[in-house]
Amino acid sequence: MSGAPDTPAPEADLVIVGAGAKATAIAAKVHVLNSLGLRPIALTIVEATEPAASWSGRNGMTSGEEPLAIPPIKDVGFPYQSHQSFGETHGDMIDRAMLPFTWQRHMIEQRRYVRWVNAGSPPIQHRTYGRYLAWVLERATEGVTLVRGRVTRVALDSEPRWRVDVAESAGAPRYLARSLMLTGPGVHRRFPHDPDAAERIFHCDSSRAELASIAADHNAAIAIVGGGESALSCVAFLRAFRPSAQLTIYTPTLPLSRGESFLENRVFSDPDEVSWESLDERTRRDFVRHCDRGVFDPQTLATIAYDERCRFVTGRVTYVAPMRARAGVYLDYTCADGTSVRAEYDYVVNCTGFDLLEQLLGLFDPAVRAHIEQRVGALWSRRPASEIPIGRNLELVNMRPRLHIPGLGALRQGPGFANLGCLGLLANRVLEPLVLESQTASRRTLGPDTRASRAVSADTRSSGPVSADPVTDTVRDKSSFHLT
Repeated sequence: MSGAPDTPAPEADLVIVGAGAKATAIAAKVHVLNSLGLRPIALTIVEATEPAASWSGRNGMTSGEEPLAIPPIKDVGFPYQSHQSFGETHGDMIDRAMLPFTWQRHMIEQRRYVRWVNAGSPPIQHRTYGRYLAWVLERATEGVTLVRGRVTRVALDSEPRWRVDVAESAGAPRYLARSLMLTGPGVHRRFPHDPDAAERIFHCDSSRAELASIAADHNAAIAIVGGGESALSCVAFLRAFRPSAQLTIYTPTLPLSRGESFLENRVFSDPDEVSWESLDERTRRDFVRHCDRGVFDPQTLATIAYDERCRFVTGRVTYVAPMRARAGVYLDYTCADGTSVRAEYDYVVNCTGFDLLEQLLGLFDPAVRAHIEQRVGALWSRRPASEIPIGRNLELVNMRPRLHIPGLGALRQGPGFANLGCLGLLANRVLEPLVLESQTASRRTLGPDTRASRAVSADTRSSGPVSADPVTDTVRDKSSFHLT
C-alpha cells in the first residue's frame, strides 16, 4: 500500500467499486460529459483484479465460453435516449458523442464486424463481451481514474462523504466520494448443508478450475440447484467439460425459459414506457420472475434439449449431508405435493443465486450499517422478499451521501437495471443528480443576473419541468433538467 498517512485523500464525485459493465457504461458517459464541456465530473473506479473480470473466464463466475444472454448491440450506450435525462439538444449531443464506444465501432476496429454480420449477428461469448468492455474503459479517460486495488472498508467522514479504504493499490490507500456505487452480483446465497459435505459442494461463484476438479474417470452424478442463468451456465460448462456426467437440475417451481419478445424487451430498455414505478408490486414481481430471475435463456437451453443425461426435477432442496466415508452426498428435497425425498449424488452445485446485501456486511462496519438503516429502514434485518427502497437514481432512498446499488433496482425501478438491459439509461440515472448539483452550484456562483439569462432551455417537448424530491434530490417521473 502506498501513500503517506498525512497525504490528503483523492476526492471524486463518484467512486464505483468494481470495473464491470455498469461501471464501464458510466465511465463512457462521464468521458462524454467532460469532453463536451457540459459538466465536470470526477469518477474513480476501484477494481481488485482486472476490468470485466467476471466475463473473462479467468476469475470464476464463468468460463468465458458461455453465450451472452443479450445481443451485444445493447452496448454501453443503449438505449441512446439521453434526451429523457438531459433535454433534447444536449441529450442528442451526448448520444452522438457515445457512438465511438459502440459495439459496432469496437468490431470495426477489430476488423471483425463484416464477418459477424454475415454470420447472422450470432450471440457472442462472455469473454468476447469482456474484451469489448475493456476496450471501452481504455478509451474513457476524461475525468475517469481506474485504480487497481481491493476495497477493504467503507466508512463515512464528518461532511459526510464516503471514505473508501483500498488495499494492494499502486495509488492512494484512501479515496473520498460524494457518491458511492457498488456493483457485482454479491456472494452466493447460504445453502443448507452439513459441514462434512462441504468438500463435495460447489457454488455459482466457484471458479471453473474448481469445477474442473470433478473426476473424469466415471459418470459422475451431479445435482445443480437453482432455476436461473447461473444454473444453466453451470450445466453448459459441465456438459462440455464432463460430457459423461449425469446432470440433474432442481428448480423450486416449474422451469421456464425467458420471455424475449418486443413486449418484454421494451420494459428492459425503458421502464417508463409502461410506468413501471406505478405498477403494483405483484405485477412487477411476476414480470421479473417471468423475464429475468429464475428463468433460462432459450438459446442455451436448446443445447441440452435432447440431452438424455440431463433432467429437471421440480423440488426445493432442504439439506445436503455426507454419505459414509464421504463417498458422496445425500440430497434432501421437498416435492410440490409436500413429499420429502432423498437422492444420492457425487457432487452438488449451489446455483440458488447471489446476495448483494450480504457482501456489504464485509465492507460496512456496524456504525455505518446502523446509520444506513436509520435513514433507509431495515435492510439486513428486513423480512425475506420485502421490497428494498431503491430510488429513481438507483440509490437507497433517503441515504446521504448517496449510495447507488443498481443490482437491487430491478423490482422498484425496472428489470434492466440489474443486468445488461439498459446500460446507457443506467448511467444517465446515476449521473443525473451529480449533473444537477453541478448546475445548481454553477448558477449560485454566477449570480442572479446570469441565472436569469441562462434559463432552462425551451426544448422541453419530450420531458417537462424539473421535479426534484426535496429529501433525495432525485429527478422524478420523466422530468428532464437541461444543461445550460
